[in-house]
Amino acid sequence: MAKQSITEHLLSSPEIAGLYQRATQTQFLSLAGQGQLSPDVLCQWLSQDRLYAQAYIRFAGGLISRVQLPTKVDGQEITKTLQWRILSLLQTAMSGVIRELKFFEETAKKYGLDLEALGPVAEGGNLSNKSAGFAPNKVTKDYIDLFDSFSAQPHGNLSKTLLDGLVVLWTTEKVYLDAWTYAKQQAPENADTKGDLDGGALRKEFIPNWTSEEFQAFVKECQECLDAYAASQDEDTDEVIAAGSMTIFKKVLVLEESFWPMVA
Repeated sequence: MAKQSITEHLLSSPEIAGLYQRATQTQFLSLAGQGQLSPDVLCQWLSQDRLYAQAYIRFAGGLISRVQLPTKVDGQEITKTLQWRILSLLQTAMSGVIRELKFFEETAKKYGLDLEALGPVAEGGNLSNKSAGFAPNKVTKDYIDLFDSFSAQPHGNLSKTLLDGLVVLWTTEKVYLDAWTYAKQQAPENADTKGDLDGGALRKEFIPNWTSEEFQAFVKECQECLDAYAASQDEDTDEVIAAGSMTIFKKVLVLEESFWPMVA
């Protein structure tokens, strides 16, 4: 029997099923897919997601700083090595999130959405009526801290490895894709967006972007790079790698579950 890849190990764990479902199937996503999400709630979430994306840039940069390209490849082209493939993936991630931030600005302007909405989503994903000013909520701050722990020095944590970072990268992107795919599935086929509460911003712009073939291919590449890099490590550390990766996987899933606002 073929040995399980690290992503297969993580996804097939019995203790993960419920947590993964809660991170990818919520009432927020269901309403988003039906076009019935309040514009205020959407703006509050988008505002937090934009802060997440800004921190993601530092995260991707930190992972790039951890890639060690081989100095000797025994006749193999350096561009054919796993390290180069990972570097290319991270370059794509960096370019993608920069493009995403521009996409946020353009779409917000087109649909009249506020990307600095007051009354940000409060701890645990509940909406707060207190307009204390625009800032990261607790869950977003926890995400920012996680991303920044991988940033290049002087703020990064040297004990955080490239493998750890690849687990975070794949988990966040995989969950994001699955969550918005779930949202997309909530709308009747060929549903008209004229009655959408947000004017069609989610179903015309955001959801197609977050479920596109291009994004699916990126998530697949994240998975393949993680699997290949984990398999390249010393076999004597397999159990340690599996345990450490599971801890990170669960942590990200908990953050993802809380990142979605709780709505009626």
